[in-house]
Amino acid sequence: MIERLVTGLQALSALPPAALAGDGAASARGDCADAVRLALDCPQEELGVGERRALVELFDVLEGQSLDGPAIAAAVRRARETLRVAPPTRQPPAAR
Repeated sequence: MIERLVTGLQALSALPPAALAGDGAASARGDCADAVRLALDCPQEELGVGERRALVELFDVLEGQSLDGPAIAAAVRRARETLRVAPPTRQPPAAR
């Protein structure tokens, strides 16, 4: 379950803030929100107060009525930093 959350956080982190609120990111937002919900509801996940707070904030912004790309990006960044999830690695351009 935590792997799914890490994957979701990295997928959302790879998108620019403007794209996070668009239809193209809807699936990634939904997947990440589901992973957050599972992490919050799972008694085996020993989340600290700060970790729980960051995940609740992320869930609220992902499930909110008004999608705001910069707010989503900020919540993803805070959750990623709080949970110590590395940012996504960028692949260098292929040599020609």
